[in-house]
Amino acid sequence: MGRQLEFEPSEAIQEAMSVFWRKGYERTSVADLEESTGIGRKSLYRKFEGKERLFLAALANYQDLMAKQNLSALMRAEADLADIRNLLENLVKIASTPEGSMGCLICNTAVEFGRENEAIANHVDAYFDQIRRALRNALEGAIAKKQIELAPAEITAEVNFLFGILQSLCVLGRAGLSKNALKDSVGTALKRLG
Repeated sequence: MGRQLEFEPSEAIQEAMSVFWRKGYERTSVADLEESTGIGRKSLYRKFEGKERLFLAALANYQDLMAKQNLSALMRAEADLADIRNLLENLVKIASTPEGSMGCLICNTAVEFGRENEAIANHVDAYFDQIRRALRNALEGAIAKKQIELAPAEITAEVNFLFGILQSLCVLGRAGLSKNALKDSVGTALKRLG
């Protein structure tokens, strides 16, 4: 009979996520993970089979948290332009907080790894696709409510534009761009939508 785990895996994932988010994958050592989780190396390896598996679990946890926090309103049947506006304005507010200065874990990961690790790239792609689906849903809701007029071919272009704005807010927030500059970016993006 195997030894029982002496820690709650979901709590360890949450703590590890914070370290990876702050430092990135490469700069996070196993000692950092031991310190943040309070769990010894052997126990971490026994449960997660190594740093990369723990990182993948942290990415999945982050995606779930951010989808609930940022995308759930855009996925509602009644979503529209107000939900897109609220998300963009909220990201500007977050950018000036300690959490916002860390950027987005998934975006940071995309920059750190590019396409070199397939498992990690799959997590990045899944989250980015989730964001695009949420934006598309809100835009289609806005079209149905006659808040905006977009031809079917224009919807994808608008989704990609808004996706780019969202990602740039995360990167520029991490880079310390002023809140006013971020507001200007969001204001210009919102003018496009009317």
